[in-house]
Formats: sequence, structure tokens, C-alpha cells
Amino acid sequence: MSDKKEQEFLGKKILQNCRNELYLDFPYLDGAFAGLEYEADSSITSIRTDGEKIYFNPVFLLKKYAEDPETVRHGYLHMLLHCLYLHIFMKPDKDISQWDRDCDSFVENLIDKAIQEKECHSLKKRWLDDTEVADPGFDDHNLWQRTAEQASGGRRTKEKWERILTYTSQNKTGTRSRAGTQTRNRQEEMDEIYRSKYDYRKFLKQFCRLREEVELDTENFDYIFYHFGMEHYGNLPLIEPLEYKEVNRLEELVIAIDTSGSCSKETVQRFLGETYSILSEKENFFRRMKVYIVQCDCFIQKVDVIHSEEEWKEYSRAVTIQGRGGTDFRPVFELIHQEKERRELKSLRALIYFTDGDGIYPRKKPDYETAFVFLNRTDKMKLVPAWAKCLITGL
Repeated sequence: MSDKKEQEFLGKKILQNCRNELYLDFPYLDGAFAGLEYEADSSITSIRTDGEKIYFNPVFLLKKYAEDPETVRHGYLHMLLHCLYLHIFMKPDKDISQWDRDCDSFVENLIDKAIQEKECHSLKKRWLDDTEVADPGFDDHNLWQRTAEQASGGRRTKEKWERILTYTSQNKTGTRSRAGTQTRNRQEEMDEIYRSKYDYRKFLKQFCRLREEVELDTENFDYIFYHFGMEHYGNLPLIEPLEYKEVNRLEELVIAIDTSGSCSKETVQRFLGETYSILSEKENFFRRMKVYIVQCDCFIQKVDVIHSEEEWKEYSRAVTIQGRGGTDFRPVFELIHQEKERRELKSLRALIYFTDGDGIYPRKKPDYETAFVFLNRTDKMKLVPAWAKCLITGL
């Protein structure tokens, strides 16, 4: 075996050993550990990941492992958590260097907590200081932007990690650790991972659209010059108040309610109340909003169109549940298709389907975001197609 081949072989063995040692501390991450393969790449100078593979320079990895095996194990877990939290698929909305620091700090705080609580026996010291990014030359994030911008390949990788996240969150409570029990701290860590991805409030807020509305902008109006002009020149103000300002509001939304038998009136009222509290924060409601509320079991049972907060409150107060048959989600998608053809829905960005998850799903992804919302975590969430979101209200 040539020296190059031997170095590549040893590099892969090192990563496999790191994985096995970390697995003893984090058995509920078994799906995540299986999500990354290894590939030697002498064209790079360090080690990095794109969510599919860990690419490593064999010479760099062998030297790093010889100096400090714990650093390599720590780096392995660090990259794994970046994938699990979907950091590598997100396009930063701020300075990239700040984004890198924020992501590194986030995963390091999780690892640090496990170390401090002595739940992680394979790692014994903090990898980063609070002001540092990643260990120089290790996990350089250079593939993140490319992964986030990829079309089909990037989506497939992201969907894979979303499935792994769901599996990890569902699997953790039934998995025994090396000591024979699953600790509360680890459960809390994975609950945090789960909430960060499946938070209903966070999902709904992202569909607020920047739109210009006719509204008095008192924040950018200087009354001193206004009154000066009125006092010295009669009815001639020096500065007119601004009539327009840009505000974030949700324009169109479809909310479907599964009325197959699992959703009581009280449960639906709580869900609508939670949704209203999200939409009514600050400036998230259009004065002329358009929200479809659709009741459906295996057929469309009732369709209401809400145009104001007053109508919403009245609907929530007097809602009656119609249906109680089997569950088929497809009629709601067909209804939306018809409303879009009739131009009744012109800029729909999201469908929110409140359900227990046990029904017939459409095969094809629509041209708007779809989220199936559950009251609590359930095995039926695994039935949701990969193109849709799983959310939890936590009511």
C-alpha cells in the first residue's frame, strides 16, 4: 500500500474511532452519526463537511490526532451538530463572519454543558473561547454557502437532516445510555434541538411580507419644524408628515383543520387563539387580510374567509366542528388550486394544517409552504412527506 493510500485509510479509521467513542456518550445521535461518510481530499488543508461527507486532508488529520485525539473527537461532534441544527443550509442575513461565530458559539454551548455536567466522558475541556470561531484549520465552514445555494442536491441533503432530526428527537427518550439510563440533561438538549426546528411561532412569523401601506409614519416626523412653519407662515408647514411607511404584514393564509374526530371544539379554539396571538403581535395583520379557515375530514366540510381581526375573534368564539369522518388531506390542496385559478388567492405563501397526522397526503409538493401542525410530538409525524414541515404548538 502506498503512503498516500495508507494515510487515507488511517484517516478514515480515526474518524470511525471518533464516531464510536462519541456514540458511547450520545447513543441517541446514532442516526446523525450514520448521516456522514468520510472522504480523503488532499486538495484541502484541513477538515470540513457539506452535510453528506466529512472531507479531510489525511496529513492534517493524522497530525492533529497524534497531537490531541480529544480535539478531533470534539471537532467531529461540533460539525455533526452544525448539520443537525441545519446551520450549513442557512443563508446568513448578516455578516458571514458573525454568522460563523454565532453558530459555533451555539453548538459549543451545548457541548460545554454536557462536559460541565460530566455527561460526556470522551470530551473533557472546552474547545473554543467565547471570542473564538472554530479551531484554526478545523471545520472552516467553507462548504456552507455552496451547500445552501445548491438546488436539488442541497434540498435532498437538507431533507435528509430534517428526517434525522425527527428520528433523533423521537428516538432519544427510549434509548439507554452507557450507564443504563437516559439523563434529564440530554433530554433537555434534544428537546431544545426539536423546538428550534419545529416551533410553530417561528414558522408563522417568517411569512410576514414587507409591503408598503398608507399609514401615518409618526416615528420619522419632526414636529419642531412643522410647528415652526405653522407659527411663522400661517398654514404652511415646513415638513409634511410622511403618509407611507413599510410594515411587515401577512397577506394571505390558509388554515385547515382536521375534523376527523381527534380535534375537539376546545382544542381548535386553543389553536386559533395561539395563531391569533402570533399574528396580532405588532404589525403582522393586514387591515384587509384574507385568511381561509377550512374544515375537512375526508371531504371539505366548511370554508370561512376571514377579513379582519373582529371576524377572527367572532369565528373563534362560535366555531362549530363539522365532519368526524376519515382523514384525507388532498381536498384542501385541491380547494387552494381552484381558488388560485379563480384568482381569489393571488399571493398565498403558506398552508397550515392542524391535525393528528393520520391521513392521506398529496404526493406532489405545492408552490407554497405547507406545515402540518401537531399538539404534541407523536409517531404519526413520521408520515408527513419530506416536502412539508412538522410543527408543534405546545398548547
